[in-house]
Amino acid sequence: MLLPHPLTRSNLLPIGATLQVGRGRSCTFTLEGALSDIPRPGFPLLAGGVLGLAQVAEPSQRSVRCPLAAPHHAPRLVPAPAPGRPAAPARLDPLWALRPRGGAVEPLPGLLAPRPGLARAAPGPAPPPDPQRGACGAPGPPPFLLILVCTAPDNLNQRNAIRASWGRLREVRGLRVQTVFLLGEPGWGSRGSDLVWESAAHGDIMQAAFQDSYRNLTLKTLSGLSWADRHCPTARYILKTDDDVFVNVPELVSELVRRGGRWEQWETGVGPPRKAKAGDEKWDGSPTLGSQPVPLLYLGRVHWRVQPSRSPGGKHQVSEEQWPPSWGPFPPYASGTGYVLSASAVQLILKVASRAPLLPLEDVFVGLSARRGGLAPTHCVKLAGATHYPLDRCCYGKFLLTSHKLDPWEMQEAWKLVGGSDGERTVPFCSWLQGLLGILRCRLIAWLHS
Repeated sequence: MLLPHPLTRSNLLPIGATLQVGRGRSCTFTLEGALSDIPRPGFPLLAGGVLGLAQVAEPSQRSVRCPLAAPHHAPRLVPAPAPGRPAAPARLDPLWALRPRGGAVEPLPGLLAPRPGLARAAPGPAPPPDPQRGACGAPGPPPFLLILVCTAPDNLNQRNAIRASWGRLREVRGLRVQTVFLLGEPGWGSRGSDLVWESAAHGDIMQAAFQDSYRNLTLKTLSGLSWADRHCPTARYILKTDDDVFVNVPELVSELVRRGGRWEQWETGVGPPRKAKAGDEKWDGSPTLGSQPVPLLYLGRVHWRVQPSRSPGGKHQVSEEQWPPSWGPFPPYASGTGYVLSASAVQLILKVASRAPLLPLEDVFVGLSARRGGLAPTHCVKLAGATHYPLDRCCYGKFLLTSHKLDPWEMQEAWKLVGGSDGERTVPFCSWLQGLLGILRCRLIAWLHS
């Protein structure tokens, strides 16, 4: 499996701590050692499978507030003591914070490595010798587009449908495309051994060490972006999407080429030359653009002035502690069903993310981090957002870059409409009238279908 960080104990800083549980969900860590190497007020903690963000006012302070995870990931409580016996504080042992190469506590929540003893999947076939090389370090040109698909451990049918449809593409217009699936740790009821077999068979799974859940989607996305920045730094663009989203990869690559200019040099100079094909970007054999500045791009279906949901227990609940009412609506952000980041935008977001309040809404958090870095999202109507479009050859083949809420059967049927096994077009997708109406026709079909 592809991991966001090497699994070595040198990457983890052990911190002995006692957990005092107060009223409600409040608690306090009393640390046994000084935190002189904490560079800023917030840093991630991993304790007993619970993820939290400690808030430290001064490096010498011994008590820190907790936690930082979703409400259902509160610290575990000990049973009530017997009558007449003093209550003992709960003990979370060990408590870990990730230590980066420089030796200080890593402030980015998405880079947490597994704690020692964290249960991995059951024994199975050995994983590929070097899966990271297979994903992004294989001989040949670097990826023009790296697709990160957020998925759940149990969603095997969705992943296989993607592998059998748009995820099987490795080249479009002479530009390399790569798809990787992002997962967290499976729950106790899941069959972790299946993931080992799946990873060994396909070599396209990146698994990070946190409990896989919707409320941890921010950690999953940050882990994926961090992995891409570390192990796929030459990828030109990164698409983050979900496993129930159809992606029109050929049209998306064409859209990025139109928006970013002619990047034919990006495709050359790494691997041996190959014969040109119809529709390829022309190139002259010049070096890659690795030394040239990469334009910032944050492209998606943008939402403006969205207010946080305060519904208790709701899927999108954001507490007043996470986003105070005085902060107003969320900043503009691109729908998490599918947005594109240039490599430079990924680096910017990862740099700023440690200073942004950690939110359970991944797309809002990315938008907030981009905003703090001075990057505004670019709206693209062809990225469907949360809209589900019924199967239609013209819409899926020409005007839509993504469509949401497709089951495995629909995923493969949509791929047949786009171009079949290799994505090559055979006949025109749209009639003259359909082409004239464009995306408006697709929206009308979606509205009538709903």
